[in-house]
Amino acid sequence: MTIPPRPPFTSLPLDPNGPPGNAWGLYGASDELGALNMLTPSVVKNAARQIQTGERISLDWTLNLPSYPSFSRPPFQWRLHHKTHPDGTFRMVNDDYLHFNTQGSSQWDGFRHYGYQKAKLYFGGRTQEEIEGSEVIGIDRVVEAGGITTRGVVLDYPRWREKMGLGEVDAMSAESIGVKELRGMLEDTGVETREGDLLLLRTGFTKAYEGLGDEARKEFANKTPTFLGVESSKEVLQWIWESGFAAVAGDAPSFEMSPLVGDHTKPGELWKGEAWEQEMQGGGLLHQWCLAGWGLMIGEMFDLERLCQKAHKLGRYTCFVSSVPLKVPGGVASPPNAVAIF
Repeated sequence: MTIPPRPPFTSLPLDPNGPPGNAWGLYGASDELGALNMLTPSVVKNAARQIQTGERISLDWTLNLPSYPSFSRPPFQWRLHHKTHPDGTFRMVNDDYLHFNTQGSSQWDGFRHYGYQKAKLYFGGRTQEEIEGSEVIGIDRVVEAGGITTRGVVLDYPRWREKMGLGEVDAMSAESIGVKELRGMLEDTGVETREGDLLLLRTGFTKAYEGLGDEARKEFANKTPTFLGVESSKEVLQWIWESGFAAVAGDAPSFEMSPLVGDHTKPGELWKGEAWEQEMQGGGLLHQWCLAGWGLMIGEMFDLERLCQKAHKLGRYTCFVSSVPLKVPGGVASPPNAVAIF
């Protein structure tokens, strides 16, 4: 099908009977890919021109980090299984046994992960009953379409702040990155975004976490987590929409600042209205609009340290990214299995 351009942000919601901000129906009533529809063969082919040196960098954090996941999620478990012959004969054969929650370590949040909390609807207006009774909008649909293969746009918040003389960043503080900072970082790179890009935003979280001792990691998991992330605001949502991103990813446990709900998410002058206030009761503004409203995947706890070092060294803030999630029918989320190529 012919992919329509994104309509103006002010035209949202597209489905007037749906919740705030939705873009349901933009790619057809039965669409299961959302913003990933923008990854057409021509977009991918054009993105592949980013490959100039052939240097490859993994964007996956190790599966056993964080050591103690937040939000009461279980830690990663791994066991080496040495296979012996049925008669007991020693053999040089090993298997792996893995047990993990896909919300631990680097992950793509799929469209089944987070819905509109008040409306109780997932992307495209699907209900919890539909999710549990079928494989609709499962992460396997993303894999069938070829994964997330596109141009990555790299923004490095700690280095940008240092360059601007704004001081150091505390990645584990409850501070937000607003649209002014996002625009400033993008302008500093000299990159012009285009439809189908993937935003990769470093806050410094994974580096900060790796510097914690075992007790500090336990303490972090047992309290309401605080960490740096983008601001939950209309302005940030509008910037994401108008930049043409097909997906966004950061290195913190949530793309938004945590805690997800507080004084910083109370309705302001631009957000007054009953619909907005109702939706914010459930928190996770960007999760609701991006995942459930637009079908725009959110990546979390990506390892962006070496990527940003390389981008800084080369003075290049775009690269080719290939990411193919696990092909789990009806899956909710997945490790990204992502590589950036310069």
